[in-house]
Order: sequence, then structure tokens, then C-alpha cells
Amino acid sequence: MDDSSSEQTDNKTGLDGFLQRIYRPGPLVFLFTVAFLGLISFGYFLVTEETPPPAVLASAPTSKVQPTIIPVKRTPVVKEYEEETAEMEDFVKQTDFAILETLRELAVAMSDLDLVDVVLRQHEGHSYHYQVLQLPRVKDRNKFLVTLRRHIFERLPDAILLDNGDNEAIIRINDLPTHRLLLEAKPEIIVRPEAKKPKLAIVIDDIGENHAVLKGLLDLDLPLTFAVWPHASHTEDSISLIGLKNRDLIIHFPMEPKGYPKVKPGEDALFVNMTTAQIQQQIVENLSRVPQAIGVNNHMGSRFTAFSPGMTTALTEFKRRGLFFLDSMTSAQSVGRQTAQDVGIPFYKRDIFLDNVKDVNAIVHQLKKTERVAARQGTAIAIGHPYKETLAALKQWQADRKPSVQIISLSQISPK
Repeated sequence: MDDSSSEQTDNKTGLDGFLQRIYRPGPLVFLFTVAFLGLISFGYFLVTEETPPPAVLASAPTSKVQPTIIPVKRTPVVKEYEEETAEMEDFVKQTDFAILETLRELAVAMSDLDLVDVVLRQHEGHSYHYQVLQLPRVKDRNKFLVTLRRHIFERLPDAILLDNGDNEAIIRINDLPTHRLLLEAKPEIIVRPEAKKPKLAIVIDDIGENHAVLKGLLDLDLPLTFAVWPHASHTEDSISLIGLKNRDLIIHFPMEPKGYPKVKPGEDALFVNMTTAQIQQQIVENLSRVPQAIGVNNHMGSRFTAFSPGMTTALTEFKRRGLFFLDSMTSAQSVGRQTAQDVGIPFYKRDIFLDNVKDVNAIVHQLKKTERVAARQGTAIAIGHPYKETLAALKQWQADRKPSVQIISLSQISPK
């Protein structure tokens, strides 16, 4: 371009002059460079931007410092404590609690409630305890029965409280009598067989998470037996504490419940779809975490304990290692007793669950019920959990329990 043309372009004003100046080689290179750098920056932003967490999770504080990645061992699954027991057993316990709620509401001393007798009965393959209860004297009998009927209805609308108009009342659930309530201060004498030197063992399941309650349980002057989860947060520490107190220690072995997969026993459980080799491998792994165990009881397991092939494999492996088996009886269809007999392994069966209802007075009542079962059949085994309510109930019961019933370790009871 000659000087005259250049001078004409420089003299142009407005849009034409601006465009002619932009389209020179120097400005064009500059513009393309800026655009290219802008595209690179935008792409980098899209690639490196962190995806925000889902709305249901709490947002973590923003930090540009990259966290240090530390390799960890297998993370234990947070297990459900227990699955529900048989319906009639749970219904009876809910009714027990309704009675205790009535006494509390009417300011009647619950310590005066006397469990006169307990009889194990069956309904559709499920066991439940028929009870004879001596009620404390109440000022207004009708008010007491009306209040009791209300509390029972709140928990079990189909249960029936029958008042015979005399000195007794009867509670029926599913048209079956479950509670005989003696309303007079001096009831008729009930003759019942008493075993000589009855013995009672208490097993505390789910050990390995609540360390504070475990320490409180170990401080009790009671020879409790502790069932430890193999993959809990504090398995090793719990084993050490139990060993220092020289208490019976068994492994609380997770097994598949009927509610699975909604109810999860943990990845370290035995499942009915496992092969024989897989069951054996899982047993080896779990037992390696609790080598001090002298026995096994099932965590959940309502489906697995009713599965004969799997139970045969499991109990055979337990026997090879010199262990006994305590059936927690989470299923009335459990084949534990028959399988133990076929395999030849020492076998125990749970009689009472202590703390399905997490209330101190309800748990004390369950402990008294266990005493009566022991007095009737010679021995009784109760299972509780590391709840603060259970610890408080054991302290209360320990102070005024029946001295005629001996509290012993599970291993001191003769197998079934």
C-alpha cells in the first residue's frame, strides 16, 4: 500500500475507519490470541470444577488444600442391632410395658409388682410367656382397669382386658390368655414346681461399639457373658477389657435375616446363597478377629438359622474349633437345635430377650421373668444389649434380685 492510501485510511472516521484499523495483521493476531486463551481457560474451568454434593448431604468446608489419602482397613458396616422377634413374644412385652405405664401414671410403686409365675406356651410355632402378676393394692380399682385398658389399646388395639368383677382380670391377645392379673393383696396360693438351685445366665450382645456402656457392665458384680461383633469399631479394645475381667467371651456372628436386604446384618454375615467354601471362608475370617471366643451366637439370622444346609456347614466349622452354639432364637423355624444334635456341638437356646422395650422398669420386669423361668425349668438364658437402660436396670435388679437363683457364666450351664 502506498503512502497516499495509508493516509486515506488513517483519515477515515466512524465504523469504516475502525474496521479497517482492526483488520491489519497486528491487531488480528492479538485478537485471535486473546480468544484462544479464553477458550482454554473456559475448558479448564469445566474440567476442574468440583461437582457439588447431593442436597441430602452436609456441605464440606471449601479448601484448596488437597486432603492426604490414607489407606484404611475394611470399613465395618454399621449394623442394625437386632431384628424383631416373633409377634406373640413382642405383643406380650408391649402388654408388660402397658402395665408398667399404668402403674407409673397412677403413682403406684412398681417395685411392689410381683411376678408370681411364668409358663412358656406356644402359638403357631412361636413361644411366648404366660404370666401371673400380683398387682399392688390400688385405691380405685375401676380407675386402674380403665387406665390399663387405655394403655393396652394404645399399643395393641386388638388385645382384650377382661374384668371378672372379683379379684382377677385377664388379658387376651389373638384370643389367647397371656396375663392373669391378681388384684387382691393376698391371692390364692399358686403351687408351682421349683427347680433345685436354679441358674441364670445373661448374655450381652452387640459388643464393640458402645465402649462406655461396656465398661459399666464390666463393673457390675455379675458374671455376664459378652458377645462381640467381629468387625466393630472397638472389637480389639472390647476383647482386652473383657479379658481383664475374666468374663466369658463369645463371637456375635452376623447371619442373614428375613428382612434382608432392607435389614442389613453386615458384609461379614453368612447368607443362604453362599457356597460351602464361602461360608467356611467367612467363618475363618470372622473367628480370626475374635480368637479368644469360646462360643458363637447369631446376630439376626432369622433366615439363615432356618436354612439347614448352611447351618450344617457353619456348626460343623464351629465344632472343629471347639466352640459351642447359642441360638438367639430370632426365628421359630430355626434348625439350630436339630443341626447341633446332628453335628454333635454343645447347644444353648435363648429364653428371654431383656430389652426390646428400652425402659428400665420394663427391663427389670424381664429380668424377674427370667428368674421365674429359671426357677421352673432349672436354668434360663437371657439376652440383652449394651443400652444405658439395660445397664441401669441390671444395677437396680442386682440390688434386690432373688438370692435363690444363682447368676453364672453361660459356660457354666450344661448344654441342652
